[in-house]
Amino acid sequence: MRIKEEFKKSGYFWLPSVPERKVPGILSISDGGNIDLEIIELLDHKTERLFNHSLKRIVGYIEEDEFVTLDDCSYKGGNLASIGLSKSAFRITRIFSRVQYDQDEIPSFNTLTFSVEGIDDWVETSGIKVEYPSEKCPAIISYEPQEDISFNLDNDMQLLITWRSSLKHSINKEAGISENIYFKLVSKESLELDEFVSVARKITEFLCFATNKIVCLDSISATSDDLFKEIEGGKSSPIHINIYYASWPYSKDEPEINWYNMLFRFKEIRNDIEEVITNWVKSYKQYDSAFRLYFLAKMGAQTYLEEKFLTLAQGLEAYHQRIVSKQVRLEDRITSIIKPFKDLIGIDENQQELIDSIVSTRHYLTHHNPSKKLKAAKGVNLWPLCMKMELLLELHFLQLMGFSREKIDSVVANCAQLKRKCAL
Repeated sequence: MRIKEEFKKSGYFWLPSVPERKVPGILSISDGGNIDLEIIELLDHKTERLFNHSLKRIVGYIEEDEFVTLDDCSYKGGNLASIGLSKSAFRITRIFSRVQYDQDEIPSFNTLTFSVEGIDDWVETSGIKVEYPSEKCPAIISYEPQEDISFNLDNDMQLLITWRSSLKHSINKEAGISENIYFKLVSKESLELDEFVSVARKITEFLCFATNKIVCLDSISATSDDLFKEIEGGKSSPIHINIYYASWPYSKDEPEINWYNMLFRFKEIRNDIEEVITNWVKSYKQYDSAFRLYFLAKMGAQTYLEEKFLTLAQGLEAYHQRIVSKQVRLEDRITSIIKPFKDLIGIDENQQELIDSIVSTRHYLTHHNPSKKLKAAKGVNLWPLCMKMELLLELHFLQLMGFSREKIDSVVANCAQLKRKCAL
């Protein structure tokens, strides 16, 4: 999860089972969604033991007049000083803000709204219009609200692409309009957070795939049909609960997103978006391991190129094993994966050479078989091999999403990065 602004707030914290025993502390969230709580002034061993052993949930009240519920808390350590301040540190799995849950209460929701890096660049549709009547006249800015795009997934959830606008003021007091685009999941039935998060991860990975970059969540909030606050006029409004956690996927560096490196843009699938995204989400039932390995390789989490190669090789094997579950030689698996797209990946004359190189390198790096050493790719020769393997997974993922062969050809022709992979 991308945390762009420092989150470090002081407050009071307590266990739901012992609300009268409140202690001061500092709650902080670092980029990536890593959450830490430092409690100070634990004045006796009894209080320290209580926090050390009852860590399912901690609640608190922090700056800006806000309740928080901290879930899945683990004790990191601390010191109990005889003189001065004592401190204890905790690692927190997730935070629910603006709400205070009881010890055994299970949070459940009806909507989950989340923003993902790059969504504005991918959608490229805005209600903000700027007109220049003449060189001497100032620009005229107008705003026309965009209608939500809504469709049903096959898990009884509804997915919306929704636009939000707000007025903003600059230092010189000039007003303007800002606009952001979000995904929103809606369920008539109240669901636990993990059920929403599972789908949100798949949608985030969908945007990673479409933009050809590792993008991550940068905001997430939820509402429940059972949680409301009173507003003026005797009316009520749902409480928007901000949620923080270490979401997947995540990249330390913010992505630079360019349209010419995207696999496809929103406008290219707008007429088929329900089918495309529904197919993507459904595919996880069968190909979850292949998706995970592909994105792990894309994230660049591997220290060495050999590790990236093995991750992609495992991804290809995991993908083909879900098609043909019986024991098949790796050479036959790679041959089968290449076959539908051999004309696209630029190896018509050297197909067997590529297959031999992948198989030999895989066996050598895995089993250190001396007989495979000479044919195994090494050093800089591993990079084009990795790119070919990455390309194979991308072409098959497009096929899973329902892209016709004609449309896949168009994707390759219009994506600069895919064309480079084909030419290697």
